[in-house]
Amino acid sequence: MYHHLEPDGAPITPYAIPAGVFATHLEVLRSAGFVTLSFHQLFEVLEGKRKRPAKAAVLTFDDGYESFRTLALPALVAQGMTATVFVVAGAIGGVNHWDLPQGYPRRALMDEVALKEIVAAGMEIGSHGWAHRDLTACTESELAEEFVRSRQEIRDCLGIQADFFAYPYGHYSRSYFPLLERAGYRGAVTIFSDEPTVTHARYAMRRVLAHAGDTAWRFRLKLSPLYLHYVAWRDRKGGRGNAAR
Repeated sequence: MYHHLEPDGAPITPYAIPAGVFATHLEVLRSAGFVTLSFHQLFEVLEGKRKRPAKAAVLTFDDGYESFRTLALPALVAQGMTATVFVVAGAIGGVNHWDLPQGYPRRALMDEVALKEIVAAGMEIGSHGWAHRDLTACTESELAEEFVRSRQEIRDCLGIQADFFAYPYGHYSRSYFPLLERAGYRGAVTIFSDEPTVTHARYAMRRVLAHAGDTAWRFRLKLSPLYLHYVAWRDRKGGRGNAAR
């Protein structure tokens, strides 16, 4: 799970990693024999419609920063890999307004032209909501904007179906599962989850956050089954699953 990439040598800011570190992660994936899948491809595997690779990973980027197009996309294409970008539909072509009150840097988000470019290059687009709200604090009408309006906007702007959703801040409730299904989503991802495996609950798939300090060795460790079992145990033991039942 990634957000924003910074050019090598730039100061490291919150939710950002250097482009060179990301390139190292891709090299680790390649050398270890991993195949990258979109969520559509992952679900084809789960449904028996596609052969299961011996080693598979799904790379995700939240928010839809312009740095994905300029820094991540060339690296992915060079390795023959794919990623899923979860965009904030109400802020396409804008900036990360939700971060500014916390004093985080102002960052440009991809516009329609850039998003169409990355789709044409083989990337997948998902929804990260309409306004990057904490869903657990939303009214019923705001939830409809986050789930339904965001998907409609992506369809209208890009002519594609956003079938997968990423919860802003990782906050979610099990009560959202039927809402997402009715809105047309096939699955959703979070950060922390008390589910025993990543795909045990299709609307609460756990992701592993990549950090700027993830060297090749540390990143390879995060790909191991042992680490994934540890993360599942940690989330259950620490009560770091979904925010509300």
